[in-house]
Amino acid sequence: MKRDNIIKIVVSVLVILAAVYFAIFGLQIGDKQIIKSAKNIKTGLDISGGVTIVYQAKTDDGVTISEEDLKKSEAVIRKRLETKNIFDYIVRSDVSSSQISVEIPADINDQSKDPLSAVEGLDKTAKIEFRDPDGNVVLSGDDIKSAKLSEDPVDNTGMPTPHVVLTFSEEGQKKFAEATEKLVGQTLSIYLDTECITAPTVQSKIDSNTAIITMGDGTYSEMKAQAEEYAMLIDSGTLPFNLDVISKEYVGPYIGQQALQVSIMAGIVGFIVVCIIMIVLYRLPGFAASISLTAYVAIILLIMSTTGISLTLPGIAGLILSIGMAVDANVIIFERLKEELKAKNSVSKAFERSSKHAMPAIIDGNITTVTVAILLYIFGIGPVKGFGIVLAIGVIVSMFTAVIVTRFILKQFLPLAKKNTFLFGMRKEAK
Repeated sequence: MKRDNIIKIVVSVLVILAAVYFAIFGLQIGDKQIIKSAKNIKTGLDISGGVTIVYQAKTDDGVTISEEDLKKSEAVIRKRLETKNIFDYIVRSDVSSSQISVEIPADINDQSKDPLSAVEGLDKTAKIEFRDPDGNVVLSGDDIKSAKLSEDPVDNTGMPTPHVVLTFSEEGQKKFAEATEKLVGQTLSIYLDTECITAPTVQSKIDSNTAIITMGDGTYSEMKAQAEEYAMLIDSGTLPFNLDVISKEYVGPYIGQQALQVSIMAGIVGFIVVCIIMIVLYRLPGFAASISLTAYVAIILLIMSTTGISLTLPGIAGLILSIGMAVDANVIIFERLKEELKAKNSVSKAFERSSKHAMPAIIDGNITTVTVAILLYIFGIGPVKGFGIVLAIGVIVSMFTAVIVTRFILKQFLPLAKKNTFLFGMRKEAK
């Protein structure tokens, strides 16, 4: 075995172990959390419980609120929650009382966090209007297709600047061009509900399907938080009526921390058993697969802690399923490798042919699973949507580790197999 191969294996293992360490313990320099740890992973309603907020819908003119308007409000609230990376939620409406209840996960045992901070902005009407100096509305929320946070520089300094990018509809672009043409040298104010969030002076006619909303003075983090809220409110749509909070209460977990601990323990035991079986059956390839599975676990923990997606028991099931997909991909490659060795191919040729011929089956299986996960995310709500996104992330990461990481490590072991194919799962040496 060449020295270069040994160095690559050692470096790979050290990098993966470092990733595992950071995934579990994180990285903090001074007061700044550079890399979040596994403790920062949010848990869902079924594990940690949460908070329930009941909103009372009302209109200024006393008009009766229809069931259609309540359903539209539910959809707006769901979109706002998902913009905040909250997928484990329950939103219900009651037509008879014109009330909407929202239940979201929250760590009620962590006194340093306000559980209600996650629902800030849900009750805002978010009615956006572009007004001329006389107060006339020249554009409204119906003319806006989307609103997204951007941090691209907007001046000559080249420094990241948090702002909101609005994308107009075709009709909205036409109205925007007409308004800016008439208002050259005057202000075009943008209002969100009753608040004027910016009032730039129009320099020239702007015939574009996009516009930006810059933030006021403040620190970078304050401006980014403000831009995120504006983008969330505008992009999710306008509520057809006002909402008043009439009650807030904490709810206990449906299943509890004990179920989480049992699930984690089952996952650890299953991971160890799978690694042992892979090593016994395939020897060095099984060892390479075990290293890549370790990398998979580290990457998943880092993604979950960074994105803030709530981990529910269905989500844990999705992760375990994706581990199975990773093992399945490795098994396909390894069995094909054994067949190529039995066919008297050289080790190098067998390695290349096994990867090439196994890839279509691996890609087909993973694409099918990811497609199902995407459909669950698009058409599902609450925990179903959360399960879909966790499953999609898990399958994509598992394919990366199974195909890229395993292949790289296994390639470094090839010199050993040239002398002893028993190390590659063969009962007898191929001649």
